[in-house]
Amino acid sequence: MQTGNNETHVLNTNEIKDTERNRDIALTRAEAEQILSGKRDWIYRCAVIASAVFAVISIIMMAAFKQHEEFFDASSRIGILVERVNAQEQSVSAPKRNVRTTFRDENQSRLVLPLREPIADSAVTIREEFTQNKYVITLSGYSKYMPNGVELVSDSTMMEAVGVYRQNEDVVVEVYCVDQYDYELVTDNSTLTVNFQEVGEQYAASAVIWLPYEDRNRLALPEWRQRLEKMAERQQVRLYLSSDMQEIYTQADVVRFANEIRADMVLGVQIDKTQEEQPYMTGVCNSAYFIPDYNSVNLSVVMAETFVEITGLKMNGFEEADSKDVLVSEAKVPSALIEVSMTQKDLESVESEYQFNEKVVSALEKTIEDVLERYIKVEENQNES
Repeated sequence: MQTGNNETHVLNTNEIKDTERNRDIALTRAEAEQILSGKRDWIYRCAVIASAVFAVISIIMMAAFKQHEEFFDASSRIGILVERVNAQEQSVSAPKRNVRTTFRDENQSRLVLPLREPIADSAVTIREEFTQNKYVITLSGYSKYMPNGVELVSDSTMMEAVGVYRQNEDVVVEVYCVDQYDYELVTDNSTLTVNFQEVGEQYAASAVIWLPYEDRNRLALPEWRQRLEKMAERQQVRLYLSSDMQEIYTQADVVRFANEIRADMVLGVQIDKTQEEQPYMTGVCNSAYFIPDYNSVNLSVVMAETFVEITGLKMNGFEEADSKDVLVSEAKVPSALIEVSMTQKDLESVESEYQFNEKVVSALEKTIEDVLERYIKVEENQNES
């Protein structure tokens, strides 16, 4: 009987221990759940704070970018220009390998180059070295398709010399003509043809724009060049940009060409550094060589008014052209030069220089349009009446 009681007591004791162990386990789980819940809350709070901080930083960065958007855009565009210029200089400095050619002379005012493979119109460009009556035709990436011994059709009555060579992966054709011509480029599956024609009466005027050779890339961004081209097409102006030429040219070369073609206007822009605190401009004209109704003085005034309006720079008056300004002093046609003196700070600022170059393009556009409106078209209307 005693034994049974002992067994009962042992069982009760074990049950008590199991209950206490279960209670300890239950407490431990509750505490663990509480700890996990606390950590989840802490992680959530951190995530909310991090999101808020990120949002604030993003807003600050967006505001800063918006505030300096013009600077970033200018830097990007100038970077594109530098890459373009570097690629151009590398291409020009690459070795030239002559292509052996024969010629069939035809009095057809055209140059015909046979093609082994078709070439896209976008892969063919023509550059005018107009002070030399020279045309440079480039077939991009066509070197591997151009054999030696190719026969070209030319016209000796208008072409003094024709040369063909490979440079890098391109094929380049140089044509020296006896005079200045307009041209039309035609390509098909088997030939590339350049049709030359006299500069006709389809143009309302001709304009020559000069920038110093060492500063010729100032307006070289494609969109600026296209703006001038579109304006010229819209106004029916035959436009000659000295900055398009890659071979060295001088003021004397450009003004001699302008005299030969009897250009309606010669516009020069020269940008230098000044020690003054503020930038300014000076107009250069030739009052000695007088042309009735429309001359260098008239053109200088229109050009100065337009540059002041668009650039906002101060005008320091006009000077008579001397021996260093042969673009104007040797001109037998209306010619004007704007000399811009910029501060060191402006010249060192990418944003300022980019914005100013864009204004120069706008001022050149408006100058040509204003001269046409005030003088050339007025004269044409008077002649018609």
